[in-house]
Amino acid sequence: MKSLWAKRKTILKGLGWVVFVALAVVVSVSTIQAANGIEPMGISPLMFFIGLLLVCTAIGIFAVLAGVGGGVIFTPLFMGFTPIDSYIIRSTGLFVAMAGALVAARPFLKRGIANIRLLFTGAVPYTVFAVIGALLAGYIQAHMGKGGEAFINGALGIIVIGIAMLFIFFGGKAEYPEVTHMDNFSAKLGLAMPYYEASLGKVVDYKLTRAALGLCLFCGVGLISGLFGLGAGWAMVPVFNLVMMAPLKVAATCSKVMISIGDTAAVWPYIVGGGMFPLFAVPSMIGLIVGTLIGARIMLKVKAGFIRYLIIAVMLFSGIRLVQKAIGML
Repeated sequence: MKSLWAKRKTILKGLGWVVFVALAVVVSVSTIQAANGIEPMGISPLMFFIGLLLVCTAIGIFAVLAGVGGGVIFTPLFMGFTPIDSYIIRSTGLFVAMAGALVAARPFLKRGIANIRLLFTGAVPYTVFAVIGALLAGYIQAHMGKGGEAFINGALGIIVIGIAMLFIFFGGKAEYPEVTHMDNFSAKLGLAMPYYEASLGKVVDYKLTRAALGLCLFCGVGLISGLFGLGAGWAMVPVFNLVMMAPLKVAATCSKVMISIGDTAAVWPYIVGGGMFPLFAVPSMIGLIVGTLIGARIMLKVKAGFIRYLIIAVMLFSGIRLVQKAIGML
């Protein structure tokens, strides 16, 4: 009976993906028809769709192997090396980060690994400032012209270079950090929430500290995520794990769930502002999600150290290119 149910679940999942891809193709075809014959970047819309799908699948694979989110590679890479409007790229980057996080969030919540108390506390400042960042992006797009575009490119280039440096020099994480001192604010919030760790076969009880600093950092991370469409996994996991001292698995799961909450809100100002172009967003989303699933399987069989440094090199190169573009616009 159980094997029959398992087979049915597999079939249903397969049908779900078929329906999802079919809907995506329908949306993209409708976008092509509405494009009034304008062919992006000098190629046919169909070739653009297929090419973007393949590129984003590769980004998704390498991102998983390198241990970073797809958005932190997608946005600077496309802004630095394609003529596509930066507002559309940032909108899509945020949309892609949101979609990937939504896919990952459900099993984390179902298994009880994500700390609900911590999520409710951290999601508020992150979401508010992500929306502020998205609104600020729309204002810069509408009112600041070429100077605003130069600012976005230059600031994003510097941030991406900074993230690459963070990965190089502060990439270490503690699986189960020990809290030697808990401050009064963290103790009053009572954010710690035990969870069952299957690999250890026991319940893990932990403490959290420096909650005030963590909340302030979430404000900054939300602003950067909303303004530049980077996603936030690159910063959230270190904040949870190294600042607030949450176990690494809790940090990773809370990061995914918080991104799914905050970026869902932050993507709406981009949609209202006309930044969501389905012909660009749909293949990007499908490619990164499929690439993430493929990368997760490959990760079990290969050593990913070299890939991580390759991604860091790509980020540095993209950051330098963005700064060069910004200087050229001034």
